[in-house]
Amino acid sequence: MTAQAGGTTSSLAARKRALRQQLRRARAAIPPAERRRAAQAAARHLARACRGWQARHVALYLGLPEEIDTRPLIAALPAARLYAPRIGPDGRLRFSRLAPPLVRNRYGIHEPATLRRPPRLDLIVLPLVAFDRQGGRLGMGGGYYDRLLARRAVYGRPLRVGLAFAAQEVAAVPAGPFDARLDAVVTEQGLRRFRR
Repeated sequence: MTAQAGGTTSSLAARKRALRQQLRRARAAIPPAERRRAAQAAARHLARACRGWQARHVALYLGLPEEIDTRPLIAALPAARLYAPRIGPDGRLRFSRLAPPLVRNRYGIHEPATLRRPPRLDLIVLPLVAFDRQGGRLGMGGGYYDRLLARRAVYGRPLRVGLAFAAQEVAAVPAGPFDARLDAVVTEQGLRRFRR
């Protein structure tokens, strides 16, 4: 029984790894002008949704060059209090007020230099490599967001919204029991809600 469970876990990890490699290559191949247009359009869609949801405390990632750019979204949310991920010395992800100074973490990603925690969060914008029609999300593989969202009532149970290029959609994301699901995803084509 243990060998079978281990084999299943190993198979899931292999499927995730293969899909991650495929989608990261496809995402990186999107031409710069198309990337900029997509980021602007997605920012408009998500800013409109934030107003409808009355999301005042919003956490969002500061991405890698291959990810959809969050800078247009930051500019589109002037009334919101914004927070960004920060990896602590214990290796856990926490959100901190998005304010200078920013420093690069061990992955080369900008993050707030000091920890100023939000009182609550209405919405978390999650980075992803792939998503599916059921709200499945495949991240970069570190598990930071999955561990954070596994904690009950984290930051007041905010909405979980993925931000991606439409080309990152797949038929089904290989998922295990600890993989966090999305409430919605926003691409350049619009907003899609899921049941969680």
